[in-house]
Amino acid sequence: MRIGLIGSGNMARALAVGWGRPVTCSALEIEQAEALAALVGGAAVETNAEVAANSDIVVLCHKPKQLNEVAAEISDDSTIVISILAGVTVAELRAAYPQSRVFRIMPNLAVEIGQATIGIVNDDAGDQAAYDKVVALLEEVGEVVAIEEEHFAVLTGISGVGPAYLALVAQTQVDAAVAEGMDAATATQLVGSTLKGSSALLVARDNDSEQICREVATPGGVTEKGLAVLSGPLREGFKAAMDAVLGRSK
Repeated sequence: MRIGLIGSGNMARALAVGWGRPVTCSALEIEQAEALAALVGGAAVETNAEVAANSDIVVLCHKPKQLNEVAAEISDDSTIVISILAGVTVAELRAAYPQSRVFRIMPNLAVEIGQATIGIVNDDAGDQAAYDKVVALLEEVGEVVAIEEEHFAVLTGISGVGPAYLALVAQTQVDAAVAEGMDAATATQLVGSTLKGSSALLVARDNDSEQICREVATPGGVTEKGLAVLSGPLREGFKAAMDAVLGRSK
């Protein structure tokens, strides 16, 4: 399967590394595409038309505002088009690529290590073979979840931005430990290991977060004291963050 990437930024790089196969790629600045091709193999090309001509699946990783400009260059090629363009609907993709099978997805940065959560719009495309091919490709780099397009903004506010939120939580914990005199390297190791184990525990417990909190928080103990401080502000903060994401996505 030949993969083409239009745009060679952070998410394009993460996808290419996760797939671990050569790609044909383009970018507004050819040096960026050349760096990506050098990293995973394949070819950096001057035009988007060359990407489409040499690919079985084209992944749109460019800026959303470039949708029609890019489509004008490659829409004559009947191929499978996967879009990660924020805010661009399936209807808009179909209008731009009338001869192609189009799929709207939202990955996160963990595609780089094959541990991503990837949302894909559950619609009436009608081409089961193309859908299965896309899902199989995405499952190489993460877990694929089909959702209705009306919930796509919420998906963005959960898994799309999730790695950044958790990284912020981790850094905040490290900073708090350093403020109490622990060296940053040890604090970082402790926080990272704790996040890894806690994530695995959540999966093992069918994501029953409330039960885990109850088990860790002995009545009157230190965990209970910490949760009492965090619970309100954390809930309010994540709700405010979701509202911010929804406003921008819409």
